[in-house]
Amino acid sequence: MRAEWRTLCAADDMRIRGKWITVRFANERSHGVQVLDEGDSYLLTAVVADADDLDPEQDAARAAWRRNRHSSLVGFRIDEEGRLVAQAWTPKDGLTPEAFHTLVRAVAREADRYEFQLTGSDDR
Repeated sequence: MRAEWRTLCAADDMRIRGKWITVRFANERSHGVQVLDEGDSYLLTAVVADADDLDPEQDAARAAWRRNRHSSLVGFRIDEEGRLVAQAWTPKDGLTPEAFHTLVRAVAREADRYEFQLTGSDDR
């Protein structure tokens, strides 16, 4: 069975707007996660920092690679616009609301944590 992602988002801490889910945390911070339908799977992406927010003295791609070595659910990379993003994907077949919530919250939480470490802000 394939579930449409919007039907999987019934949770008090999640708000849908277009292709985005905003996850609100208990500490009043929040973070947006974009959902892309890739046919047989969903790709979840959250922006950690824009290219302008990244320190040119630091190698953001190498830092993301180091962070990825310790993560099994959420990965980080520099996208085609030069932004640092957090991503995860899931197949649609058999996807339950609980599994989808876990994945969306993980992407939002890890992106928000990294955003705070890099910028000290809550812009996303």
